[in-house]
Amino acid sequence: MPVDAKLDYLLWFHFAEIDASVTKAGQRVFDVIVNEENVSRVDVFDKVGAFAAYDFSYVVKNLSNTVLTVRLESVIGAPIICGLENYAIVPVDLKTVPDQVTAMKALKESLRVPDRMGWNGDPCAPTTWDAWEGVTCLSLKDEALVVSQIDLGSQGLKGYISDKIGLLTNLVSLNLSSNSLVGEIPSGLGQKSLVKLDLSDNKFFGYIPDSLTSASLQFVLLNDNLLEGRVPEELYSIGVHGGAIEYEKQASIVKFCAVLEICLSANKGLCGVPSLPECSLLWGKHGLSTGGKVAIGISCLVVVSALAFGIYYCVVWRRRSDYDFGLPHELTSLAAKRNRYHRQKSLMALEMESQHAKGFIPTYNVS
Repeated sequence: MPVDAKLDYLLWFHFAEIDASVTKAGQRVFDVIVNEENVSRVDVFDKVGAFAAYDFSYVVKNLSNTVLTVRLESVIGAPIICGLENYAIVPVDLKTVPDQVTAMKALKESLRVPDRMGWNGDPCAPTTWDAWEGVTCLSLKDEALVVSQIDLGSQGLKGYISDKIGLLTNLVSLNLSSNSLVGEIPSGLGQKSLVKLDLSDNKFFGYIPDSLTSASLQFVLLNDNLLEGRVPEELYSIGVHGGAIEYEKQASIVKFCAVLEICLSANKGLCGVPSLPECSLLWGKHGLSTGGKVAIGISCLVVVSALAFGIYYCVVWRRRSDYDFGLPHELTSLAAKRNRYHRQKSLMALEMESQHAKGFIPTYNVS
């Protein structure tokens, strides 16, 4: 019978003495030969008597070919057999580390992975085939399975990256390029194991997390997103030291990333490294620097103060100007009389000078 030479097999033999002419032990005896090895001598009547079932099992190990042979060789009388069962012994398969199962299920929900990709059950088991499409696993000291690669490029995904991705502590490569993913790049995406990261051609926004600088990244693609802020110096140094030089073939298209700044292009808000705009003096790694915040605070204080002064002038000072600060009537009357007296006195003096010139002196009644 054909078998898989990589597996062991369990054989179950079933016998019964149903011939009425056999009435005592020793009348029917035969040997069981498996792959030319005598595994047992059988006398059914001697074991269980007449009209009773007798069975035994035998494990075949270390097969050298894909054919398993079984034959019965007579010792006394003709051999007899009722049935033969053959079972392949499949070793207990390893399972994925529980935390990583949690992370993968969270990613399935957040990335909105379509049902056609078969993301159900254990992400890595059984190991005889790729359980989840786009997911590659490896064995961890023959004790458990861990996720090492996720390749979901150009799959029409429209969700976001769950923070649970930080639980994938053995992740080496992540490719989510050419989808419609949104949100910020989670800080958990900075595992020491991470070597290759491709998040290009999506709609990610916000800042590049510092956690990426603690990874073992050698290849990074973050271009064609909506990222902003200062690019971490440590991340840029990957490209400077040649770590980002790599060729990648996808659908017969060769993508080349010579240095890291190319991998950061088409993000209008990024700044601070060669080929990208210089960052404002007020701009820090994660937005406004402390100095920028202080400067804006002072500017706001000046504006608020000016606005408060304007309100004070318009409301309070002008209201005060509307008050009547006129002199009492008695003082006003007295001043008028005094002014009239001085005017008459001045007229008298002028008249006297005029009359003197004519030779006579006029008289006046002063009241």
